[in-house]
Amino acid sequence: MKALAKIIGVVAIAMAIGHLGGSCASAPEPEYAGEESSLIEPPPGAKYHLIQRGENLYRISLKYGVGVEEIKRFNNIWDVHDIKTGTRIYIPPHAEIKPGGLGKRWYKATQAVSEYGPMKTSVRFVWPVRHVDLSSPFGIRNDGKHTGVDLRNPEGTPIYAAAGGKVIFSGDGPSGYGNTIMIKHDAGTITVYAHNENNMVTDNEDVKQGQQVATVGRTGRATGYHVHFEVRINRKPVDPEKYLPRAN
Repeated sequence: MKALAKIIGVVAIAMAIGHLGGSCASAPEPEYAGEESSLIEPPPGAKYHLIQRGENLYRISLKYGVGVEEIKRFNNIWDVHDIKTGTRIYIPPHAEIKPGGLGKRWYKATQAVSEYGPMKTSVRFVWPVRHVDLSSPFGIRNDGKHTGVDLRNPEGTPIYAAAGGKVIFSGDGPSGYGNTIMIKHDAGTITVYAHNENNMVTDNEDVKQGQQVATVGRTGRATGYHVHFEVRINRKPVDPEKYLPRAN
């Protein structure tokens, strides 16, 4: 009897261990595992919304009573179709953008290039700063998508046009970008220069490659002095390093 009791006890312990192991293996995934985030952190007063299947920016804007243009500018969304189910976007406070103001200018600038197409361009770029110190590359990073490269330089360092073109936006960019310049180079290609201390060109101004357009700053949500530089082809952000000469 004692031997039988011992066997039963061992079996019970084994079953208990197996049960615990099974519980660990089936632990639930984190609530927001696999979500994509918008580019920027929410400022005080902002809410976030997780895009559901069948939703679009118009329906979301009606739900929160905030304009589509405000949501686009706040999340750096260039096209109303450029959203996915499961993406987390931030909803700005109602007073973030005044009707007919900066948000309208930003929206108009983002529509100034071709619709989606091949990620090719004939434009030849140069680096926007003389000293290339890459502090953050293009791609996914801890705080979400990074749609450009960050080039660290001292405050006031000149920023140059990466190619010749026309300035389509100069002012306070999407939330987090600070002073921003957008230059259109051909029908589908633009460059973006953000966190500037000073913008030295204005809307509709023609610029030449290598012309100074701004100075390095840390306006917007920047942790240090740098220029956030983007290349967008047919409204899609691409890795600038693939379109630039090899840095020295």
